[in-house]
Amino acid sequence: MAEDPTLSSPARVLSGMRPTGKLHLGNYMGALANWVRLQDQYECYFFIADWHALTTDYADPSRIKINTLDVALDFLAAGLDPERSTIFIQSHVPQHAELHLLFSMITPLGWLERVPTYKEQQQNITGKDLSTYGFLGYPLLQAADILIYQPQFVPVGQDQVAHVELTREVARRFNSLYKTPVFPEPDALLTPSPKVPGTDGRKMSKSYGNTIGLSDSPALLGPKIASMSTNGQRIRQTDPGDPDLCPIGDLHKVFSAPELAEEMQAGCRTASIRCETCKSAVARSIVDLVSPIHEKRRELESRIDETWQMLRAQSAKAAARAEETMVSVREVFDLSRDLGSVRRYFDTSAEEMRNAHDLSRQSDWWNLEQDQRSKLLRDYWRHNLVSRDVALTQESNRVFTSLERELEEPFLSAKKKRVLVTTAREEEDGWHFRIPSKSYEVWTLLCWHGSFWLDDFVVPQKFYAQPFARARKLAKDKPIHLRVWKQGEDWKMEFADLPASEAAGDAVAAQALGPIDITELCSSYDPLG
Repeated sequence: MAEDPTLSSPARVLSGMRPTGKLHLGNYMGALANWVRLQDQYECYFFIADWHALTTDYADPSRIKINTLDVALDFLAAGLDPERSTIFIQSHVPQHAELHLLFSMITPLGWLERVPTYKEQQQNITGKDLSTYGFLGYPLLQAADILIYQPQFVPVGQDQVAHVELTREVARRFNSLYKTPVFPEPDALLTPSPKVPGTDGRKMSKSYGNTIGLSDSPALLGPKIASMSTNGQRIRQTDPGDPDLCPIGDLHKVFSAPELAEEMQAGCRTASIRCETCKSAVARSIVDLVSPIHEKRRELESRIDETWQMLRAQSAKAAARAEETMVSVREVFDLSRDLGSVRRYFDTSAEEMRNAHDLSRQSDWWNLEQDQRSKLLRDYWRHNLVSRDVALTQESNRVFTSLERELEEPFLSAKKKRVLVTTAREEEDGWHFRIPSKSYEVWTLLCWHGSFWLDDFVVPQKFYAQPFARARKLAKDKPIHLRVWKQGEDWKMEFADLPASEAAGDAVAAQALGPIDITELCSSYDPLG
């Protein structure tokens, strides 16, 4: 039987990190721990944004690759699984840059200048010249990073919500400008961001030099935490303290079991425990978390070539998905990689038109998801098979395609005929189509053989009007099952899977629902005129 297009897939999420070296506990709690959990709920894409690192570090790129590997190793050691997620390197998927370039053609400059972090980082990052297009345009590159995978959600912290909103605006502008819904508008999936203080009490950040590494050796953790300030509290051992004002208290809230955190809070408030005891307790809690990560990372480091090859394979997987989107985007900008409809502007021989039915060069489409494969096949048919007289018209020496795509319907002909173009792969008993119970003047049935040959049938309403009306009544607004098969040299079409009880004994109904000969309609494009 034909594939069921109603079967739902898990929602897709995408997020990434700039490679600034080994990750710390703030990175883990602010993003990575949540990503690990998301793998069980969503189709996940997580990437290392090495191009983004160049927006601020372009003057000295010498550590880009080693920092990229450091982040990748921490991703894997912390629990991101290449069997459950696609984990890749941004620069290994050149389609990101291509989409960024095309987005830059349609994005108003003011949209980039108003992103809050643009002026903030220019003021806060000193010693670097950030008056470059790369730095101004990095939110647009982020939009390309996201939209090229057409995700439903982007897991981010509150400080990145403005970037997701820009992404939504870019998607909205593209879809509206070109009258085609290529990009969904993804929602921000807010990541809980607990307060993780650094060793100096400020927010943990590499720029402050106050981090506790996610993959630090347990032997390093004790001295780091023992040296931490308690924010000037409990100068004497007998002084009570307030753990809500102490960095060690904040670490307990994040990393210790609730019972231990409560015990330490009570001991601090009553001065019944020493600060050293409180620090040792939270150090043990953190060691329990990072020890397995530390060991896993050491194992991965010992097989660094294998890890690198995995990243390259995962990046190739990401590139294949990104290319699916770019096929549609290039089509919008008339930059498709095949000759397409312009071939017919220069005329085409009968032999060339026949060869266009051979889809062996498009055999990689066969294994794509049904919706994506169908879209590519419909567009291929429009640009490569429809005859020149029907496909092209001329006004004031301007040539354009008469079969235009509508937002709600697949195609509209130059004479405003509503054209349904639908596809099916060959099965044992023919080709199975699901026809919407809507009104069309023309059906186009694309029958893709297992040999990668394409037969196309352009069926005018007069061929199917009576049986379709009967079938629609019996189907009760559900998609109608249409079967096409070859019988000798002839082609037949019939409506299938209709309630037999309602047609039983009805000679008119039986005749209306019986096989229809469509042999003469093979590669005949007159009904489109």
